[in-house]
Amino acid sequence: MRNVLTKFWKRFFQRKTIFRNMVTLSLFAAILPVALVGIGSYLYSASAVQSEVNQSNVRILNNVSSTIDSTLDRIQNNAIQMLLGTFFSSNLAELKSTNYAGLYSGISRELSSMIGGNKEAADIAMYVPDEGYLISPVYGGRRIEGSGEREALLKELSAPDQFRWAIGPYPNVPGYSTKGVTLIAKAPILAKQPIGLLFIRIEETLFQNIMNRFISYKGEEMFILDAKGNLVTSVGGDTVPEGLLQQVAQKGAEPRFQFTSRGTDYMVTPITSSYNNWQYINMVPIEQLNAKSNGIKLITLVIVLVCLVIGAVVTLWGTRRVYRPIQNLVTLVRGEQAQDADTDEVGFMHRRWAELTSTASEMQQQLSDQLPMIREIFALQLLQGRFLHYSADQLAGVLRRYSVPTDKESSVLVIAFDLPPDEADGTKRFQENDRDLIVFAVKNIGSELLDAHAMEGIVINLLNDQVAIWLFQDLAHGEATDIKAFAEKLRTQVSDYLRLPVTIGLSGQSERIEELPELYEEANLAVRSRMIVGGNQVIVSAAGGSHADLHYRYPLEIETHFENSLQLGDRDEAVRMLQEFAKGMEAAIQKPELIQMSYYRLLTAAIRTAYVLGLDTAQLFGAASADPYLQIRQLSTTLELNQWFEEQLVEPIVAYVQGKQTQEHDQLIDKVVRYMEENYHFDLSLDQCAQICGLSPHYLSKLFKKKKDVSFIEYLTKIRIDKSVELLRTTELSVSEIAERVGYQTKNLIRVFKKHMGVTPGQYRGGADDES
Repeated sequence: MRNVLTKFWKRFFQRKTIFRNMVTLSLFAAILPVALVGIGSYLYSASAVQSEVNQSNVRILNNVSSTIDSTLDRIQNNAIQMLLGTFFSSNLAELKSTNYAGLYSGISRELSSMIGGNKEAADIAMYVPDEGYLISPVYGGRRIEGSGEREALLKELSAPDQFRWAIGPYPNVPGYSTKGVTLIAKAPILAKQPIGLLFIRIEETLFQNIMNRFISYKGEEMFILDAKGNLVTSVGGDTVPEGLLQQVAQKGAEPRFQFTSRGTDYMVTPITSSYNNWQYINMVPIEQLNAKSNGIKLITLVIVLVCLVIGAVVTLWGTRRVYRPIQNLVTLVRGEQAQDADTDEVGFMHRRWAELTSTASEMQQQLSDQLPMIREIFALQLLQGRFLHYSADQLAGVLRRYSVPTDKESSVLVIAFDLPPDEADGTKRFQENDRDLIVFAVKNIGSELLDAHAMEGIVINLLNDQVAIWLFQDLAHGEATDIKAFAEKLRTQVSDYLRLPVTIGLSGQSERIEELPELYEEANLAVRSRMIVGGNQVIVSAAGGSHADLHYRYPLEIETHFENSLQLGDRDEAVRMLQEFAKGMEAAIQKPELIQMSYYRLLTAAIRTAYVLGLDTAQLFGAASADPYLQIRQLSTTLELNQWFEEQLVEPIVAYVQGKQTQEHDQLIDKVVRYMEENYHFDLSLDQCAQICGLSPHYLSKLFKKKKDVSFIEYLTKIRIDKSVELLRTTELSVSEIAERVGYQTKNLIRVFKKHMGVTPGQYRGGADDES
């Protein structure tokens, strides 16, 4: 074996041969790049992992901050919304003096509703200083007896802030002595003389649970400090390491830095919340961060070694194979006998020469056949402005190559079609995969119509289910054609043939090829405007339309007004808001996708309103109905979208709300009537009945008149007269006694009885009773 290896070494490496040089060069070319790539890959991977870890730490802190901030903000907003609600906006001082029990029951109801919608809150309480009473749906009602606590709460009530967050324990309120944060707000907000303080308590465990979800490394610590540097909560360590806050202040805007604590090196990442200026600090042991880099180092080293070994083997084998035809060629040149001489490069080139000559002719023919497609691709790129950087001479040369005239006036048509919605039985005339076939048909019809009118132009597939026609006209030689009439004829033929709504956008005209992209944008903008002006027509672009700026803002205030109109059952106002919403879409005419996204959002708001009202989507669209978002995606104009919203959402929601209101009103009036029938003999008033129903006297009077066709007093009078008639018929009571039983004085009974019955009570009974 040793002799064989020695012979191989002398034959191939001790003599100056092409093979040796090829092997040397191949090994150098294989080994050096692998080594460089391996080293570079390790350095890049380690750097990328380190960067990704650092970015991940920032993202983690941002997620923690965002989660906690959104929780605090939502609780604060919910508290403000409750304090600005109907109950706290009413005259609480008057309610307290007139209905003491009603005030506290109302406060308890509002607090229970508040804590039911804010599960993060450990407790919600209201302190009323006049009685020193603390109301909580969790702990019930308690009286604060300590004078120190009551004085501290009175001082809190007189402070200028309407609401604030208190960090840590709040000893003035029982049960708030542990770590956490407390929202303190005056009730009502902005009142000159608030009646009490609202307390919303969030325990430390809520923040710790949020932070624990984002802990990824062993030994990782996370701290949250308020704007004054006080520790709010922490995970992994109970106290902030000494000197850490000073380092954070010194580093300033640096996103991360190293810090040593308790003999361990940490990578520290601090961020400050823009919501409440809380500081979030994350400390990860550097040893844990480098674990991935060390793994990459080992893997990279193994891969490089394996690649080097494989590269050396393949190089030796491949070089030997490559050298074989050269060896055969050298043998042939020397006149020596060579085996398989026809299989080397020389023989191959002899055979391929004839083949290449034949292939060149075939490719020239293919080029001629493909010229129209290449010309179309060139025209598409020219429309898209790909050649605007060319000089005038360069552009003229390219135009000559593709037989495009440079001395004629250009105009652009963009043809768009809209697939119709599904048929009533759920079938479709066209499928989504039919779009390419439709575009092919549109191109053919456009080409045929150009030939029929002897017009010059290029029909272009825009690759977005639309077709453009670039027209040339020689105005100097009287070849002008009515382009709009041509476009209308083209639209009619395509629409009739495909039985589809077809819209054509028509640009202006220009003699300069450099302005062709602007003409294309004008035609595009005209086609997009079909969302506003309607499709299935030829739309001529307004001058300068291609330079219009897009200033679009989603009309959130219209959406809110639309939701309120639905909640109130006001159909006319809801329809008016839809019309205003459509007007607002005119600013997004250049981007129809914005219009569609805006209507998606409006649909979501309407469905949410229906859900809040107790009306689910099955009642609106049917249990087996199609996806409403898919339905509006098939509509092409804002008029169709508004009609769909009115039929599918406004009408059923308004009908549901009005029916529910009617049912509630009937129940209220029935309750009032029962109360009148049971208490008619007392001094009964409209104000008493209104208080029982929770309505204003004026509103109850209007509602009673609407439901009973008579006023409240007239209905009460009828009850009393009917009862008087019954007593006159069935008893021997005197008129005075009857008057007392039906809630009248004797004189008033005689007067009212005669007014309604035409006779006095004594005359009605037969004149036997004394009416005095």
